Amino acid sequence: MHSNNKNMNQIFLLIILFSGFLGSTACSKKPIVEPVELTVVNYTPDNSKFANPERGFSKYTECNLGTGTGSLDESTLKQYRINDNITMIYRIVYLKNFRSAPLSDVALADLDQDFEIMRNAGVKCILRFAYSSNETEPDAPFSIISQHLDQLKPYLEKNADVIAVMQAGFIGAWGEGYYSTSGLNSSGGRYQVYNKILKTLPVNRMIEVRTPSYKREFFQRSTNVTSAEAFTELDIARVGFHNDCFLASSNDYGTYENVTVDKAYLNKECLYVPMGGETCPPSGVAPADGAKAQTEMRYLRWSHLNQDYYHGVNDLWKIDFSMDNIIRELGYRFELLSGEYTGKVGQGGSFKARIILKNLGYAPLYNPRMVELVLKNTESEETYKVNLGIEPRLWKPTLESAIDTVVGIPQDMPVGEYELFLNLPDPEATLYNKPEYSIRMANQNVWEETTGYNKLNLNIQIGTANKGDVYSGSLFFEK
Repeated sequence: MHSNNKNMNQIFLLIILFSGFLGSTACSKKPIVEPVELTVVNYTPDNSKFANPERGFSKYTECNLGTGTGSLDESTLKQYRINDNITMIYRIVYLKNFRSAPLSDVALADLDQDFEIMRNAGVKCILRFAYSSNETEPDAPFSIISQHLDQLKPYLEKNADVIAVMQAGFIGAWGEGYYSTSGLNSSGGRYQVYNKILKTLPVNRMIEVRTPSYKREFFQRSTNVTSAEAFTELDIARVGFHNDCFLASSNDYGTYENVTVDKAYLNKECLYVPMGGETCPPSGVAPADGAKAQTEMRYLRWSHLNQDYYHGVNDLWKIDFSMDNIIRELGYRFELLSGEYTGKVGQGGSFKARIILKNLGYAPLYNPRMVELVLKNTESEETYKVNLGIEPRLWKPTLESAIDTVVGIPQDMPVGEYELFLNLPDPEATLYNKPEYSIRMANQNVWEETTGYNKLNLNIQIGTANKGDVYSGSLFFEK
């Protein structure tokens, strides 16, 4: 009997303790956060040809600085975009009058005016300086080149926004670095000039040299730029290439020392630096047809090509119906595939987005570019933006990439319906609000021409009644 009472007391004590545990658990239970369902949007491809900055065919222009010849015309540059979807000019600036003298104030003012005309017309340039336009015409000694670069420095800094890339230039005929009456067509001569250009050009801009071996000899290095070095201010991360005899001979007129090795080098290198140039009259090989050209440009990751030279090759691509595809895919071409978004979110809440896109082009981006999400109130048109801090130069050709982010909604953001956009503007302050310098996605019914935004085809509801995660991060939409 005594044993039974003891057991009953133990059971009663356990019941009390367990009841207390349940009560304690119930009291400390956190409020339930209702899961927020994401809205899925699929996007329709657009196979049309359209203009995009810093890529594609370029129009050839030249001037002899200080002579008043070859000046740019704003309306003509605008027509390039309208008629041919061209956003870049290939601008060779000859300095023939200054082979032994400083650049004049008039010459520098003319150059500055050129850049302003480009900016007003919505184009950028592939820039090259040279002293001679044939094999026998003299160039200038390094002392003069160095003096000219010192004079050019403030103008290059002021106008870097409309310089897509600067070709090394200066040495020999057409500035290609092969011929030179001043002895600069050597390892030592090229080193002096390239080193001076890299110290003169703003660090957010790259140069292009004529052959893979020129870059390897300059840096005394045969290995490729690494992903850790890419897109930094290191000199090795700022040197790309221009091939001015694309597919024109067995080694492209001496562009390659070892064709297989050099092309494999470019295939890796040009994931991080630009590649461009022009065709020229074939020697010892048949003119490259469109299929061969496309295969080569995709493997070597071409971003730009001179439309005006050499017509004997370029025009073949029209005849075999490959030109339209080359126009579309030369450089980058981004297509939205799908997106998942928070459709309803409260003030102070978390907005989630996962956007899948694909680069259909031959090449990645090579200059800095911002990636923003934009919310625009459908009634007041009040706009909120956030810079996601994503590096779009890593959106590699033929591959899918993701924009995966969580952004906070400000506590004081007015309730209402907001249209959602993706914006890829130029980060330069002078160009940021110019829609012609923003990137258009290759999708139907997304491009907003007046702003340069890409519609993500979804309206977001911001409201006090909308439940979800309270945002605790530091990335917010800002008015």
